[in-house]
Amino acid sequence: MPELNEDFTKRLPPEAPPETEPRRVPPGRRPPRRPAPPAPPPPPPDDDDPPISAAPSPEIDPARWEDFAVFRESFLVYVSHARYNAALRVFGELLFEMVLETWGHWPDNPEGYLRSHLCAVVADLRHLEGCLSTLGENPSEDDPYEAALCRTSSLMSAEVGSVAEHIERKLGTWRGEPS
Repeated sequence: MPELNEDFTKRLPPEAPPETEPRRVPPGRRPPRRPAPPAPPPPPPDDDDPPISAAPSPEIDPARWEDFAVFRESFLVYVSHARYNAALRVFGELLFEMVLETWGHWPDNPEGYLRSHLCAVVADLRHLEGCLSTLGENPSEDDPYEAALCRTSSLMSAEVGSVAEHIERKLGTWRGEPS
């Protein structure tokens, strides 16, 4: 039975005639063997294990709003594992600091600093308006407390929308925009 050649097949090398045996590589000239692949990583922890503790949403002091500038709490609520939630918050701090270090090198916003920030606030308020509206859509028929929270959510959605509209009216049309 013929031995396997360098490409681990029984094919003859292309330069050898088909009726001869394949050439063998002398032992001292063989390429070194590849090291064995690393062992696979251990399996991840079972996802069915309950998290050690759920991460509550923080009470945000409006004076410290920049400490929470990157990820909305309405997003982070889905990351209830405390360690992962904390990791996203730390990453958010890093991202915010990096952006603040470089934003002065980017082109100026044509609307100006204050107006562009107020437009961004309106966009965030519209996000909250939609989030509150969605949370208020299906009041519980079995739990009066949850039903009351749904009604409150719907009412606050209208209030937040009113605040956004008020800011939009104050902003008026931007210079150069058709009215």
